[in-house]
Amino acid sequence: MEAIFWDHPVRIGTHGERCINGPQEALQYLSELPQGGWFYERARNRCYGALERGEALDLSRKAFIGAAIEGSLPILDDGNQSV
Repeated sequence: MEAIFWDHPVRIGTHGERCINGPQEALQYLSELPQGGWFYERARNRCYGALERGEALDLSRKAFIGAAIEGSLPILDDGNQSV
């Protein structure tokens, strides 16, 4: 599977900062979280869709942000990205 990147990474701040650059990294990160929730499932589906079927990358990014918010993970915004 080729690496696909979002236009702007999503920065998660939990005891340090982690930068998620695209749907493949998002899926990896989601696999490390407790599973469950509507946004979590939506993010997994959107990320798989972006990787396997070429679906819209911006939707996978937005879905991942929703899952992070649902999981109470702090999203760090540097002013250069739209969340």
